[in-house]
Amino acid sequence: MIILTFFIAHWFLSLFFQTFFQHRYASHRMFTMNKGWERIFYLLAYLFEGASFLNPRAYAMMHREHHAYSDTEKDPHSPHFFVDVFRLMNST
Repeated sequence: MIILTFFIAHWFLSLFFQTFFQHRYASHRMFTMNKGWERIFYLLAYLFEGASFLNPRAYAMMHREHHAYSDTEKDPHSPHFFVDVFRLMNST
């Protein structure tokens, strides 16, 4: 039961740090934080996201490109131009 709780908590925290830090802070600049908090969130995002971690600057650039070119061939996340989810993930 402890292991299951650990994995569920890890999963939720990875979603939280991607949503809060990378999406809202880095991509949309919804709020500001000082450098100390930014470094703490960067480290925690790195630890909890693991292999799916992407540098916040790169994440923001790709996300802004997604908003600029939604549902066109230039959209890096459009499901309309990929045969399956694996090719979509491989291209981003």
